[in-house]
Amino acid sequence: MGMVVSFTRVTSAELVRIKAAPQDATDIIDARSKTRNEPDGYIDKAWGGLEYLFEHAGIGVDLFADGELIDEDRMLYAWSADLVSATADQLRATPFAELAEYFDADDMDDSDVYPNIWVRDGDELGLGYLRLNYAELTRFFEFAAKSRSAAIMTFG
Repeated sequence: MGMVVSFTRVTSAELVRIKAAPQDATDIIDARSKTRNEPDGYIDKAWGGLEYLFEHAGIGVDLFADGELIDEDRMLYAWSADLVSATADQLRATPFAELAEYFDADDMDDSDVYPNIWVRDGDELGLGYLRLNYAELTRFFEFAAKSRSAAIMTFG
């Protein structure tokens, strides 16, 4: 299966509750995913490749360092409403074509960028996979920012 990343929009009050009692996160995340029709923030295993592109492009978004780790065992990260908004602004200002200039399958595999498929899949499939998941990530952050929402990132 592998390690995947997903973002879930939550209210600031729900974020406070999750930070105080991380064991409640699953109930809140599950309830939210069943009751709404909105971008889900699921970026599958593309997080490693996106992080590589973000770092090399210098756009100032770090999926792991930006959020606040609130549960090491379950790998939950809190993203405040202000951080969600700032991230949405940065993603909106960065077209994928700009990031794609930094795609280097050989270097990504040599650097063990997860999921280590870059040479195998080549530019067309590898870059297409990242493009699709970047679009989902951007849609999620823009949607969440419009409602001044916070977010929970899950990694696992």
